[in-house]
Amino acid sequence: MSQLATFLSNLQSDTRLTTYSVLQLKQAVILKVLHLLGWDAFDLSKVQADHSAGGITIDYALQTPTNGMIFLHIIKPMGDTTREQQDKIVKFAAAESVRMVVLTDGTHWEMFAPMLRGTLNEKEFAKFTITEQSADECEHLLKHYLSHRIASSGTAFTRAEKICQERLKKKSANLSTALSDAWAAVAQEFEAIFVELLTIESKRLFGSETSKEATQKFFSRFISMTTGELAQAKRTKYDTADTSLPDAWTGLFSQLEPLFVELMAMDIEKVHGFIPEKESISTFLKTLQNLHEQALGGAKRLKAA
Repeated sequence: MSQLATFLSNLQSDTRLTTYSVLQLKQAVILKVLHLLGWDAFDLSKVQADHSAGGITIDYALQTPTNGMIFLHIIKPMGDTTREQQDKIVKFAAAESVRMVVLTDGTHWEMFAPMLRGTLNEKEFAKFTITEQSADECEHLLKHYLSHRIASSGTAFTRAEKICQERLKKKSANLSTALSDAWAAVAQEFEAIFVELLTIESKRLFGSETSKEATQKFFSRFISMTTGELAQAKRTKYDTADTSLPDAWTGLFSQLEPLFVELMAMDIEKVHGFIPEKESISTFLKTLQNLHEQALGGAKRLKAA
């Protein structure tokens, strides 16, 4: 067993670990880990303690010759209650062009690639808990990303960013499918309600009663357009005889967007097992709205011709 693995193994049975103050963690854990990873804590060109910039102080800034900087910072406790603080540090790191951020409370360790786009979770590429995982697993992650040799070569940053980029690519593909599925499910489940609301809205705007059959026909066409192939959807036009229903739907769709977002988010979590960002759903809904407005515009142009 290596010196680092032995040290981590000893920490697993050290009941004082969770009670250490920040200063005690620095002395008893952080500096020892850095030393065993090949960092010279006495060399200010490699390890800067209490690195300050932009009104924020980071516990350690690890310098590499040409490949960027690593922030190592202690946050107690690490968890949901300090997620906002973690996000602030990672965003600050991105503003400072820092390539990697390591946050820890001594027990929990999380690593982020701040320069990449996305949320805090999407920037996270590795994490481990000393008291829950084997010393060998913890050692592997620390050496894989935080050893002086690997960081100085730039390999650590390449590895970290590749993991995040591949996850984002996969998530993007999964999200696209999930959004389409969720919209189709919501439209089908609540179709009768939306048809009723559209009938009422059309009468409110234009004064005349529209039959539910006509409303149903229009809404079915809208659903067909927004759940079908995009190329075909872009060629869709509404009936030129009466554009009052699609006109009424334009405003109603915007009013119903918050409801659509909530319903789709619940469906995606239930069916696909993850919670999407509401901004992603809103962007998807705007695409549907644009298709609708395109079809309405085409119908009006034909009617005027």
